[in-house]
Amino acid sequence: MFFDPTLLYLATILPPIIMGIIIWKSDRFPEPTHLLVASFLLGAAIDIPLLLFIHIAEDLIAPLIGLDVYNKENYGIAEYAFSNFFRAAFLEEGIKFALLIFFCTRLADLNEPMDAVVYASAIGLGYAAMENVGYLMSSGSHDITSWSWAMVKVRYYPLVMHFGFGVVMGLFLSHALFGERGAFKTRVMTILALLVPV
Repeated sequence: MFFDPTLLYLATILPPIIMGIIIWKSDRFPEPTHLLVASFLLGAAIDIPLLLFIHIAEDLIAPLIGLDVYNKENYGIAEYAFSNFFRAAFLEEGIKFALLIFFCTRLADLNEPMDAVVYASAIGLGYAAMENVGYLMSSGSHDITSWSWAMVKVRYYPLVMHFGFGVVMGLFLSHALFGERGAFKTRVMTILALLVPV
């Protein structure tokens, strides 16, 4: 089909945008559009520092602790744990968490519990959109070739996961920001805002 690449891009980009609009409109007191767009774009920009951190993890940290993450045929439990929980989950969710803490919590408009969920979701959806475009443009993943409808459909699962991780992160952070004012409970909720999505 002549318009196939355009439709593939739209099928990749529109779902995160639509999901973001739905959660934005579900807020009784909606956040300013420009702040949500900024949060979404910051989420999309996570790929820039993430690539650096992935290289640091694979080239410096993994050999330092005796792991060979480049030889996938000899992967053991330690290599799988490192690749899935540190290289992927901790780095991705850690950068999202840092954006939420250092950008969104400083906004005057983050003034009610639902706001943390909305901003965290916007960051997660922005990252999911950019990650999905990256997979669409890649040379292929497993048995699915890039630039195919099968690739677009496969990438909907991570989209929903990143959205869900954003909601969970925002929920714990809203408890830290707007819950009971005990220093210990605030710290625990802040730590859980990162650890539970990881």
